[in-house]
Amino acid sequence: MNKENIPFVGLHAHSVAGSIFDGLGYPQEHMDFAYENGMSALALTDHGNMNGLAWQVLHAKKMQAEGKDFKPIFGCEAYFVPSIAEWHEEYNRIMQDKKAARAAKKSETSGATVEDEGESKKAARNILNRRRHLVLLVQNQKGLNNLFKLISESYQPENFYRYPRIDFDLLEKYNEGIIAASACLGGVYAGCYWESREEGSEAVLDAMRAVTKRMVDIFGDRWYGELQWNNIPEQHELNKYIIQVCEEYDVEMISTADSHYPNRDAWKDRELYKRLGWLGKGRPSWAEDSELPVDVDEIGYELYPKNGDQMWEAYKKYSEQCNVEYDDTLVYNSLTTTHFIAHDRIESFMPDNTVRLPDFVIPVGETADSALRKFCFEGLRAKSLHENDEYTDRLEMELSVIADRGFSKYFLTMNEIATITNEVMLSGPGRGSAAGSLVAYALDITQVDPLKYGLQFARFLRADATDYPDIDYDVAEPMELKELLVEKWGNDVVAPISNWNTLQLKSLIKDISKLYNIPFQEVNAVTGKMMFEATVAAKQKHGIKAGVYVPTFEEVKEFSTTLRSFLTKYPNVATHVDALYGQVRSCSRHAGGVVIAENLDYHMPLISSKDVRQTPWSEGQNVRHLEPMGFIKFDLLGLSTLRMIEGAIRHILKRYEGVDDPSFDDVKSYYNKMLHPDVIDFNDQKVYKSVFQKGKVGWCIPVYRNRSTKPM
Repeated sequence: MNKENIPFVGLHAHSVAGSIFDGLGYPQEHMDFAYENGMSALALTDHGNMNGLAWQVLHAKKMQAEGKDFKPIFGCEAYFVPSIAEWHEEYNRIMQDKKAARAAKKSETSGATVEDEGESKKAARNILNRRRHLVLLVQNQKGLNNLFKLISESYQPENFYRYPRIDFDLLEKYNEGIIAASACLGGVYAGCYWESREEGSEAVLDAMRAVTKRMVDIFGDRWYGELQWNNIPEQHELNKYIIQVCEEYDVEMISTADSHYPNRDAWKDRELYKRLGWLGKGRPSWAEDSELPVDVDEIGYELYPKNGDQMWEAYKKYSEQCNVEYDDTLVYNSLTTTHFIAHDRIESFMPDNTVRLPDFVIPVGETADSALRKFCFEGLRAKSLHENDEYTDRLEMELSVIADRGFSKYFLTMNEIATITNEVMLSGPGRGSAAGSLVAYALDITQVDPLKYGLQFARFLRADATDYPDIDYDVAEPMELKELLVEKWGNDVVAPISNWNTLQLKSLIKDISKLYNIPFQEVNAVTGKMMFEATVAAKQKHGIKAGVYVPTFEEVKEFSTTLRSFLTKYPNVATHVDALYGQVRSCSRHAGGVVIAENLDYHMPLISSKDVRQTPWSEGQNVRHLEPMGFIKFDLLGLSTLRMIEGAIRHILKRYEGVDDPSFDDVKSYYNKMLHPDVIDFNDQKVYKSVFQKGKVGWCIPVYRNRSTKPM
């Protein structure tokens, strides 16, 4: 049977955004290749998370704007165990054995778990380590929110053990709007195969039947058996079992490419990238051979986003190599069923990106706009400015802009944060354009009177702009403040923002060279010189004569003669550096950023790192993923100066005021009386004489010009 132009959609795919050191290339690279390869849609199913969703959504919108008819499908390849409750019973039993307990000791959660193919695609020696893959695809917004909830739950401490996990009980709660498939050689059907194969084929089938019954009870006709095509003999044994069980239970089947890199030629880069993930951690069994494969046929599969014809070719090629016969019609139907699922069972939609801010900051009986208005005028009254027309007119103008832009809840949330902060620590007087807001001043979010110093609100927020407000809020102890907010509002309301660290040039060259056994001294000589060489030349190119300049990746390759010589000598390193530079390496947390919204675990797929819940998406200079998804970043930044001021005030109170053990209320009272910007006399000649006069300690302190229409 010869087939051409087979309608097919890849429903199982991995990217570097969520399958770190396993998938290669960002979602947009996979989507572009799939489109150019003749496909009309592509799913993203990263391991245990949806960290790549924002990339996927933003690029899908870009493709649509360019007139490209391409459908993004949102999903995840979850880690699954049948019963987490039963797992805990087994865990507690093993903990009774001290030796076994040491081996089974729980690991910290990580937002960047690395998939170990060798461990997941075989029988686990330690029963506690057993986990199986389960492909989950969302059909609509309800399904997306349910998948967010499943992922968020999987990272909770009671569910996480080395990997985020879900079970049948969680699937029963949150399966609406979700399609499920049995995944790969590490999947739920494969688990039955690996654990029962020594007992014979009937034992394997019985185990698979039990799984099928449970999955059909939960998903109904949204449960699919998944076939894959490679030259691994066990895959074909598994395929045969899947076909038999699915036919017994009238379950439809799909074929998937399980793609892990964005084009056909990237297989070798992915093999090296996988090995980089295990440097310094002890290599898994599959990476014991340090030599990279010479040809893709040595691996036994090609994991790029194939089209229908390429899937058919893979089926024919690998089934012949493994000397296994299949029903061509059955396989053909498994390919075309993917197209039906993608375009008939899954809705065309983009995630709801309504701006999410907490409702609990609005007092009962008020709207967000009326509450903000009330608090602001109360603030003006407390500052004795409520009868000054200049201030009331300015406040009316700002409140009108804020209400029209829909940001009243943002300011109410900042008001709550400021109230909590000012009860336990000092906060900064105001940083950046936010100091131009009278609303912020009236609410004591900032301490600088914008009218007194001619600061413009339009620099902070304009009626005709589309950007979100961004107040950099300085505090003495940011970690303490975040803990207070989580304690008060819950970790499903307050979540720190994730940062995704990427492979950088110097460390990447060292790591790749190590895998190719290039002498360390030679590599170190290159990495020690290249940045200096490139910086000098790049500054000359741009006419920069002073100041710090960091050359780009391209500039280092262009201007460092030492690096160019090295890459010429070792072309393999050059090839891999180009492919791997900027790929994800690890997960960390933003220095001060948090998101605050109710039911975060239902509106985003929260992850955890070191047992702290945090966002799956980042917001910073390199990427802006939270705002497009409907979340505003709150910047709670640590300022050591504030800690110094607190300490200085305590010393003053002890030494000169006779307060043996000053409380924070004492510190705050002194600050408000002596150091608040509203009470400081900026024309105090004693200060200029004692501090800024030449020869005194502080005479060289720089004074920065403030962008205002009035002198400071």
